[in-house]
Amino acid sequence: MSTINDISQASARRYPLLPYSQLVWDLMQESADVYWFTFVLRIPKQSVDAQRLHSAFAKALLNHPVFSMAIDAEGMQYLAATDDILVGRFHSVTFAADDTSIVVTIRFNRILGDMASGKILAEDITRAYEGLELEHDGYLDYLDYMEHYRLSPEYLRNRRWLEHEFDNVAAVHPTPDMPLDTTDWSVEQVLTDDYSELREPMHRLSSAYLVSVSALVSLAVAMAIMQYNGTDTAALTWAYDGRERTEQQRIFGSMHRDIPLLLHHDTDLEALLRQARTQMRQGIAHSSYPYTLTSPQYQIWNYAVNILHFPADSDIFSALPFDLEIEEPLQPKPAYSLLDIEVYESEQLTLLYRYSAAHYKQESMARFAAMVKANMQRLTLSV
Repeated sequence: MSTINDISQASARRYPLLPYSQLVWDLMQESADVYWFTFVLRIPKQSVDAQRLHSAFAKALLNHPVFSMAIDAEGMQYLAATDDILVGRFHSVTFAADDTSIVVTIRFNRILGDMASGKILAEDITRAYEGLELEHDGYLDYLDYMEHYRLSPEYLRNRRWLEHEFDNVAAVHPTPDMPLDTTDWSVEQVLTDDYSELREPMHRLSSAYLVSVSALVSLAVAMAIMQYNGTDTAALTWAYDGRERTEQQRIFGSMHRDIPLLLHHDTDLEALLRQARTQMRQGIAHSSYPYTLTSPQYQIWNYAVNILHFPADSDIFSALPFDLEIEEPLQPKPAYSLLDIEVYESEQLTLLYRYSAAHYKQESMARFAAMVKANMQRLTLSV
């Protein structure tokens, strides 16, 4: 197996970027400051050993090859030696202290990994801090595997199935108030909707029809797109972490896939639920081909509503073995998508609508969110 220590051999290998990393890389060629995220962790001094903390972060990052990867002028990645694993081209971890706290500032670019990656890293920081062994990250092995898999008949079959299923879609988002070619994507707006009263009915519906909560939300959103746009079909994407194989479970990388889903209008709610279940299952089965990120399909799917589900205790820092406060810079966030809908399951069930303020008015998004909730209420009453 490839290892992080085998720098001399691995550095000679050049690998294509993973699909979502390639998307970010391409955007960086136009604007270098895209997809950067900053978190500030404030940890009480009495709850942490500062030197152990520093060492734990370094050990955890060294365990994941992506933090030691470089990208050449052609956009190919390769393993490279690093003087300081805590500071790289696409990440930095810095430490400071005041009278009461250790302050850790973490800055990452999305090119490195997805939300599941953050959880994996937090777990490794915890294990390193507690002196436990870290599990192998098979990132380099996965890159080798994908090089061969892209030439396989299965990969080609998945591509053809996706093209046949989705090439002619039209409605992939509620009609914006401003044209898509509006150039100002500088500000993201957020609308929060509490679904706590629907949580138990949604889980009963999920069990009764063998569909996930993500599928239920996707169905309610697709129904709302049809209502909002006056169409008989609607499509969207939903985020899948893409780590179905055992050896992929501990990989920090952009493994996640935006899987397309297409629904047709039907007055029979059970038929709609069956559609959603079938679409979810078939989407996963064919998801090895990055359909929504390829040209020319990307020109449509880049603007599709995307559903992201964060299950209970999904906060990426919840695994850390000490008290902390999380601070995020109080500044307007850029809108990296037209509309993302995030589902959070913790003490409450919440839907968070992140949308481009340059394209949707606040009242329009509120109207769309009300349609989604009304659809969910209809669906749960069918149990």
